[in-house]
Amino acid sequence: MKLIAVLLLMTSFFIEAGFVHKIENNEENFDKFFKNFCKDDKFQLSRIKFPLKVVVVDEEKRNEKTIQQNDWRHTDLLKLKKEHSKNKLETLDKAMDSKDVVFTNKDNGEIVHHLFSNIDNQWYLTSIVDESE
Repeated sequence: MKLIAVLLLMTSFFIEAGFVHKIENNEENFDKFFKNFCKDDKFQLSRIKFPLKVVVVDEEKRNEKTIQQNDWRHTDLLKLKKEHSKNKLETLDKAMDSKDVVFTNKDNGEIVHHLFSNIDNQWYLTSIVDESE
């Protein structure tokens, strides 16, 4: 009986201390998804919601267009980040089910938001917002 009480106490401690994590609904890990998304062109195509909405924002106006699947070109943001020391890639949590991966290059004023949504426990690129100068 003491053993059961000790085990229950230890289990509660580990859960409270954060040593045990519960993954609800088998949700896909974003970091693992993103690495695969960047490296595998076929996987990338399967995880984009086409037609993909692209918004180009400048000081005067906001232009919207769409990219069809046959017009998409594989983009490896992790590789682009490594190509130049000024390139930066930052992932922002917008909500529990959305991420904003921002690619920036201060030398040329490039700022591009890649918006991902978790749909049915899988991550998808759902839109791009280009705020480059």
